[in-house]
Amino acid sequence: MAESPDLSDQVVFYRNEITDMIFYDKLSRRVKDDSFRNSLIRLSETEKSHSNFWKQRLEKSGIKVDEIRPKFGRIRGLLVIRRLIGNYLSIKLLEHSEIDSILQYNKFLEDNRSDAEISNPLQKIILDEIEHEEVFSKKAGDEDILIQKNRDLIYGMSDGLVEVLASLAGLSGIISDHFYIALGGTVVGIGGAISMALGAYLSQKSESEYKINELTKKSILERKIRYGKKMEQYKGESKKSALNVGMSYVLGAVIPIIPFIFLPRIEALIVAVILVAASQGFSNMIVAITMGLRILRTSMQAMSLSLIAAAATFSVSYFFHIFFHITLI
Repeated sequence: MAESPDLSDQVVFYRNEITDMIFYDKLSRRVKDDSFRNSLIRLSETEKSHSNFWKQRLEKSGIKVDEIRPKFGRIRGLLVIRRLIGNYLSIKLLEHSEIDSILQYNKFLEDNRSDAEISNPLQKIILDEIEHEEVFSKKAGDEDILIQKNRDLIYGMSDGLVEVLASLAGLSGIISDHFYIALGGTVVGIGGAISMALGAYLSQKSESEYKINELTKKSILERKIRYGKKMEQYKGESKKSALNVGMSYVLGAVIPIIPFIFLPRIEALIVAVILVAASQGFSNMIVAITMGLRILRTSMQAMSLSLIAAAATFSVSYFFHIFFHITLI
């Protein structure tokens, strides 16, 4: 006998709740922050009470809840992701997950508002889920400076990936020697890194000067000199920003260049495209997590744009090669 839509939704809700209960419990044993650990323990206990609500309803409907297993693959996957991207980005990922749960429960509530046995407890569950989201939002907010720094590094690396791959693809259309293509890409990479670093330095310097001026006015108005340490911190931001952006650009540039050092032209271009697509997908996944965007859509869009840029420059150079017989080496 097929389950009714409402019943199948309740099975999904129960499975999600026991999955989150186990995950929060496991995560609480892995974090060092005592405050956050205690929050995770409380969240796990709350998810257990939510799962008991769905369990009782399913048992009344004749569903064998013992046969409903947690999503152990999701639990293991999230724990692995935490190791790869760190606690802070994992927190943002959990924040998105809680928002999705709130939306799903709210839709179910609207469809069953006339049933008091469901609507009243479900409203309490939704409030709990909102509280969960606020826990993760607050923790992520505490780490906004670090997240912003990581995001800037990723943007710099992304620029290096796309710009250097595009230049390598263009050079591949008119240069036959793979080593000279790599050399040309290196020159482009160095020039791009210097340009990006200078741009980051000037931009951050203007922002830092504005912040220092605001603190100076504030200290005069309050007749207290207590912002000296923060002012010194702002003064050093421009150099740090330039170094971070420049180094991240170089890292991105190196990835597509390496294949051209060891492989023939066409094979190197294929490998470079694959490496850049994978790197773009991963780096933009992190950006999507920190900004609350759709992860798959953002990653696929970044991968597609980098491939389009490479294809366009290769097509232009190959056009010159075919129609104007331009071959440099």
